[in-house]
Amino acid sequence: MLHTHRLAAIAYVFHDNKFLLLKRNNEPRVWGPPGGRLKPDEDPNTGILREVKEETGLNINIISPADVWHGEYNGRILVSIDYLAETDSKEVKLSSEHCEFCWASIEDLRNKNPLLGETKTSFLLKDFEKAWILYQKIK
Repeated sequence: MLHTHRLAAIAYVFHDNKFLLLKRNNEPRVWGPPGGRLKPDEDPNTGILREVKEETGLNINIISPADVWHGEYNGRILVSIDYLAETDSKEVKLSSEHCEFCWASIEDLRNKNPLLGETKTSFLLKDFEKAWILYQKIK
């Protein structure tokens, strides 16, 4: 069977109106929301619940999909479903994939705290702003 792309999911996880950001241990060492590639035939909703739990120890409540994007990542075509989610805990237990975490408001991100990065694999402020606007409308 010919594979045309990989499927991934990320979650903009909110707690007290702040985003959860994780900093990767390996290249690209960028800040971003939790998530990753889904297992073969894995339901995206199940996959994002698994990814967030594995990476942070948190249980999340999926609010809704926020975006779908398609692009190249590490030489492969990737399709990602971006979710809005909430958690009732801010107690993060990082996996070995990440070295740091923070809870950041949209104002923090606009003030480059933390600095999201400027590589083609960095998450962009506009992505967080889009998620923030959608979250405010739904909330």
